[in-house]
Amino acid sequence: MASVFHRAQLAVPVAFILILGCVLPLAVLLVFSVFEVDPDAFTLVPAFSGQSWAQMFTNPVFAFLIGKSVVSGAGTALLAALIGYPIAVSMTRLPVLWKGIGSIVLLTPLYTGEIVRIYAWRVVLGSEGLVNAALKWLSVIDEPLKFLLFSPFTTHLVLLYNNLPFMVLAIWISAELIDKRLIEAARDLGARPIDAFFKVILPLTTPGLAVGVFTVFALAAGDMMTPSLLGGTSGATPMAMIDNLFGTAFDWPLASALSLSLLVVLIAFATGFVTILLRFDGARAVFRRGAR
Repeated sequence: MASVFHRAQLAVPVAFILILGCVLPLAVLLVFSVFEVDPDAFTLVPAFSGQSWAQMFTNPVFAFLIGKSVVSGAGTALLAALIGYPIAVSMTRLPVLWKGIGSIVLLTPLYTGEIVRIYAWRVVLGSEGLVNAALKWLSVIDEPLKFLLFSPFTTHLVLLYNNLPFMVLAIWISAELIDKRLIEAARDLGARPIDAFFKVILPLTTPGLAVGVFTVFALAAGDMMTPSLLGGTSGATPMAMIDNLFGTAFDWPLASALSLSLLVVLIAFATGFVTILLRFDGARAVFRRGAR
């Protein structure tokens, strides 16, 4: 009983921070979304109007942009899982020293700001960049490859690069918690390595995989800088429109409605992905063990 009370006490400051930093701003956005803008006075008017929400549901541009973000986030999360999973599992087999080195190498890109990483990719993939220069030197191409920059290809490549460490870390931590005796027991019972992977390793690492998918999906779908600076004419995103509506256009009600709509859609899709992953029996076993 004392333990339960102690946990409740620890939850109070966490709940306060969540309310102050998350719930309260969302409540403010909800209030702003039913306001109107006075174009003459350039101020917000508390008219409690549904005009902004009507625009959200009737203008196909908003649905297109939100759908584009969902597809971008889902594609990035899928590629990050396919690439990051074998990397994460392989890292569990390294000696302790090499695990430390591996984690440093993995996190090195995150030591610099996003703008720095984006402009570094522009230098690498530009018409006079390293890739085109190398291909010309090898006589593979005569003219620079235009699709390497300011295209959906570049956008998703850099989104994958920026978010892959989060996927690898989440799966790696989950894989490190697997009791190695379970894998040895599976092999002693005649399971082939591929069978041991699908029946032991994959189910028990689904919590980490779910965390990685949720994180990468949310970060990639909500990214504004990468599509804007590398996507060219295809770089329009809901985040860029929200920034424009809050700033240049001064249409805070519509910006608030779009922000809340995007948030609801992203949470719904991310929760769906995670729910599917956590239906594995191994994932439920991990949570039951953690609860004890």
